[in-house]
Amino acid sequence: MDKIPIMRNYSYLKATILCLALLVTGIKATRAQQQTGLLWEITGNDLKQPAWLFGTVHMFDTTMYQLPQAPFELLPKVDKVYFEMDFSKLNPAEMMAAMMITDTTQYLNKLLDTPSLNRLKALGTSSPMIKMMGDKIYAIKPLLLISMLTSSATQATMVDLEIFKVAMAQQKPVGGLETTKDQMAAIDQVPITRQAEMMKKYFNHSKSLNQQVSELTAVYAKQHINDLMTQVNDNMPVDASFDEAIRLKRNETMTNKIDSILRTEHPLIAVGGGHLGNSDGLIALLEKKGYQLKSIPFTFQKAHK
Repeated sequence: MDKIPIMRNYSYLKATILCLALLVTGIKATRAQQQTGLLWEITGNDLKQPAWLFGTVHMFDTTMYQLPQAPFELLPKVDKVYFEMDFSKLNPAEMMAAMMITDTTQYLNKLLDTPSLNRLKALGTSSPMIKMMGDKIYAIKPLLLISMLTSSATQATMVDLEIFKVAMAQQKPVGGLETTKDQMAAIDQVPITRQAEMMKKYFNHSKSLNQQVSELTAVYAKQHINDLMTQVNDNMPVDASFDEAIRLKRNETMTNKIDSILRTEHPLIAVGGGHLGNSDGLIALLEKKGYQLKSIPFTFQKAHK
């Protein structure tokens, strides 16, 4: 099986998790001043060479802006690139198993109302993957199904996946801070019945998938990492009950992993931008461990017309 479609599908699955986490992050922002910047240099703690932390986004509209060149320019300067998960080691069977509802009484055709089912069918016609699955779509966890629907947005490009492809072309080693199991466990913190209610709310908004991607891109380009997603929270339902599992615990886990990595390597670490800011984000947590982080300014260039 071609790894690029697998990675693409994974990125869209991650997009749902990331959007939910970012929205909650914006709600719980605690820093007095807004932090600006997606690229951060890491020094201190006797590091012999600097490392870099870059905030990605999983849905980026290249008809608005060119891909940010800053992370690509760093690739020759680092010895490895870390993503939230190692794209080169994705397991399709494991991903599919994590997506499925195991209790047949909670299949979506039994939980969603008629308008929501009609909306699901209508949106599904634009997604080849969903059409291919037929009635099996009713057995997919709602939050992950939302991300599959988003994958049909024609303007969506994944910044992290593009970095990965260039890194592989340059034969740069890659790694991951988490596993599929780690990330998908966050989704399971939300009961299927509650996910179904969130899906109903998602279907109520009238914006097209491409509009959603464009709005996300406009917010991302501002580089305000404390409230990266609060301006587009109408596009994605938020359930704050799993904030601890999906964001706080993961931030702590990733920080400890990064700390371990920095003892022997000087990498580029590319993770979802919503993990960077606020008093409980990666920047603050790494500073608490004694590292010094400095924002490296760059600007987004308008797309060529």
